[in-house]
Amino acid sequence: MTYLNTQAAATMIEVTLSSAQTASQGDFVLFDTIRATGPHGVSVNSSTGELSLDPSKYYRVQASIDVSRSSTTSSWRFAWVDGSGNEISAADGGYDAQWDYHAASNSAGVPNATYVAMYQPTALPTTPIRLKATALAASSSILQSTALIIIEAA
Repeated sequence: MTYLNTQAAATMIEVTLSSAQTASQGDFVLFDTIRATGPHGVSVNSSTGELSLDPSKYYRVQASIDVSRSSTTSSWRFAWVDGSGNEISAADGGYDAQWDYHAASNSAGVPNATYVAMYQPTALPTTPIRLKATALAASSSILQSTALIIIEAA
């Protein structure tokens, strides 16, 4: 008897922050550390937050966002943007993360909100991407536990 023994050619990549980042609306998450299970085509510009993806590979990117808001009555939203700064819509594989403050809720003793933003291009990537705070109170903190998990496949 024979068995079909195949493995998917995928690499797992983690992109993180080495420390918390003070940020406000319009700022980009400045990821600066990459580790991976093998060779990969992802690079990060820690000065701009730009992530370059190999245009010959397929990706699924998941951002787990952990924010400490400077104002307990503020909401926040993070969205994927392309190399030109245009927000990537759901039709093109970009799904934002959003947390809305509700005045009726009691936030005392509640941990910081952690939310997930997804990016799964509908075609091979042609532009770098960045994660942008499209709504965030001034002088909030993007915490060190914020991270990207990227699956790269040939």
